[in-house]
Amino acid sequence: MRRSLSETTFVCTPTDQRADYRLRIFTPRADLPKAEADALIRAMAPGEANAFEYDWRYRARPEQLPPAGSWRVWLLMAGRGFGKTRCGAKWVRAEVKAGRRRIALVGPTAADARQVMVEGASGTLAISPDPERPLYEPSKRRLTWPNGAIATTYSADEPERLRGPQHDAAWCDEVGAWLWCVTRSAW
Repeated sequence: MRRSLSETTFVCTPTDQRADYRLRIFTPRADLPKAEADALIRAMAPGEANAFEYDWRYRARPEQLPPAGSWRVWLLMAGRGFGKTRCGAKWVRAEVKAGRRRIALVGPTAADARQVMVEGASGTLAISPDPERPLYEPSKRRLTWPNGAIATTYSADEPERLRGPQHDAAWCDEVGAWLWCVTRSAW
């Protein structure tokens, strides 16, 4: 490999008997190019490869991780290519693993919620490993995880739909594009 990872690569004792070593890789400035990440994944033991590929803490930049401590709102205001959708999807996955059971996925429109937050290249389905991938039922606007957690998609165009259902957490995507917020006081 041409890239020097000496500051961000840690060689550790393996946790899998079939491996000679275990790598912990942190890339604070940028993700590894796909070809390099794939080469590293092939060299790892299966459990470590799965963690590297799907655990966001291994690949996220520090500014892409949720703030430490107790907080109610985490705002990611950044340009194209920052990874906002992946951050949101990975955060939802972590919340489901941590025990959240009812999650709202709110996009500017119903199509945005479906095409970006759920089915998109960095959406919830794409970032979930097979054993943890939720079942998506588009007609019900619902994702159901194997552990029983449920996420429901909503459109900011129809804020009244959020009345009644209760949620443990919400991912609100592209809030600046919510027409309801621009034309009326939704908050």
